[in-house]
Amino acid sequence: MYSHMSTSPHSTNLSCALMEKYQFLSILLAFSVHFLTLPFVHAQVTDIFTDKQALLALKARISHDPSNLLARNWSTSSSVCHWMGITCGARHLRVTGLNISNLGLTATLPPQLGNLSFLASLDIRHNSFYGSLPEEYAQLHRLEYLLLSFNSLSGELPSSIFDNLPNLLLLYLHSNMFKGKIPSTLSRCRSLQKLSLSLNNFTGVIPKEMGNLTQLREIYLAYNKLQGAIPKGIGNLTQLREIYLGYNELQGEIPIELGNLAKLEILSLPNGNLTGAIPKEIGNLTQLREIYLGYNKLQGEIPIELGNLAKLEILSLPNGNLTGAIPKEIGNLTQVKEIYLGYNKLQAEIPIELGNLAKLEILSLLNGNFTGAIPKEIGNLTQLKEIYLGYNELQGEIPIELGNLAKLEILSLPNGSLTGAIPKGIGNLTQLIEIYLGYNELQGEIPIELGNLAKLEILSLPNGNLTGAIPKEIGNLTQLREIYLGYNKLQGEIPIELGNLAKLVILSLPNGNLTGAILKEIGNLTQVREIYLGYNKLQGEIPIELGNLVKLEILSLPNGNLIGAIPKEIGNLTQLREIYLGYNKLQGEIPRELGNLAKLETLSLQNCNLAGEILSVLN
Repeated sequence: MYSHMSTSPHSTNLSCALMEKYQFLSILLAFSVHFLTLPFVHAQVTDIFTDKQALLALKARISHDPSNLLARNWSTSSSVCHWMGITCGARHLRVTGLNISNLGLTATLPPQLGNLSFLASLDIRHNSFYGSLPEEYAQLHRLEYLLLSFNSLSGELPSSIFDNLPNLLLLYLHSNMFKGKIPSTLSRCRSLQKLSLSLNNFTGVIPKEMGNLTQLREIYLAYNKLQGAIPKGIGNLTQLREIYLGYNELQGEIPIELGNLAKLEILSLPNGNLTGAIPKEIGNLTQLREIYLGYNKLQGEIPIELGNLAKLEILSLPNGNLTGAIPKEIGNLTQVKEIYLGYNKLQAEIPIELGNLAKLEILSLLNGNFTGAIPKEIGNLTQLKEIYLGYNELQGEIPIELGNLAKLEILSLPNGSLTGAIPKGIGNLTQLIEIYLGYNELQGEIPIELGNLAKLEILSLPNGNLTGAIPKEIGNLTQLREIYLGYNKLQGEIPIELGNLAKLVILSLPNGNLTGAILKEIGNLTQVREIYLGYNKLQGEIPIELGNLVKLEILSLPNGNLIGAIPKEIGNLTQLREIYLGYNKLQGEIPRELGNLAKLETLSLQNCNLAGEILSVLN
């Protein structure tokens, strides 16, 4: 049939044109097939096969999978959407979520994950991923949650990665090893609500562009090496609820613009080099629950405007250079549970208005210049668990009203000028764990009621004017770990009941007027590491039962009237580092067993009647 077709010039030209067109299409098709086999890291068109290849690239980089979960579950023979930790969208059947957190994985991040173009959530928290963050992740323009915290990722953050993440809501990079500057391009993630870069090694300044992230609710930049001033633009972030910038090297003053953050609940700026005064504008932040400004170089007085913060629960301003008095307006903070104002230069008397703080659990005013008496109104604080008023210039007696504080666990009033007797009512505080009343001018006897404190672990009453005998009731305190009663005027014998204190680690009774013998019951204290009984009027021989104290590190019995020989059993105490037995009436030969004490650093035996050569013993 073809032999009868016309062969005119027109038909010949048409045939040639058609042949050229088909040839072009064939070449184009072949090129396209070749193109589709290329890697997809920079491809614009992706599909579920792309997603699978990206995830297999991640699997290939895992060097440690302790449970073999991914090795067993991520199989090439099954659908990606059925793999553990993978979520696929119902509409496009593309990977939208990758959650392999808390699996103990060790791996690096492959750039191919940047091809998961429908990915909305990437969560690898609590693993051991290391290496850098690939800049290809800038392609994840649908990403809302980037959660990489608690790994070992390092290097600088690529600035380009934040250029095209308009939907990013949460960025958690804390507890890694990132370094370098915080990219200013973060400001382009205008939807960002929570930003956490804490516990890394970031340096440089906080970018002023962060003031553009007006949707931020929480910002965590603590525990880095950031310098410079706090940007005033943070005052634009009116949605902020929590801000943590502490434990850096920030300088300058606290911006008054922070007073614009009307929704702020937590303001944490401790441990830096901030100077200047605390802005009174902080008093505008009526939603504040917690303030941490301590361990800076802040000066001036505590603003009375802090009394407006009716919801405040924690007020922490320690270790600065604050001066003046505690404002009585602090007494308005009826929700406050913890107050830390110690280690400043605060003066004047403790305001009685503190007695209004019915929910207060911790009151710490130590190491200031407070004067006057301890207000009896503190006895109203029936929720109080810890009180620290020591290292001030407080005077007068310990208020008997402290006996109302039935929940008190720590009573710390040392190093002042307190006088009078220790109130018997302290024996009612059966939750007490630690008592520190030393280095005052307290008088009278140690109340026998202290024997009711069954939970007591530390009893510290040194350097006062206490008289009388050590109450035998102290032997009831079977949880006691440390006891300090030295440098008083205590008399009488050491009660044998102290031998009941099986958990005792430190026994310190030096520089008193104690008489009688060292009790053999001390040999029951098998946990004891330090014994100080010197500078008393103790008599008799050193009990051989001391040889039972195998954990003993310091034995200090100098300046007494001890007689007899040094027990050879002391040579059993192989943990001993220091021995002080001088200025007694000891006799006999220095035991050769002391040569067993390999850890011994100090041996003081002077002014006794001992025989033998120390060097030959220790050699």
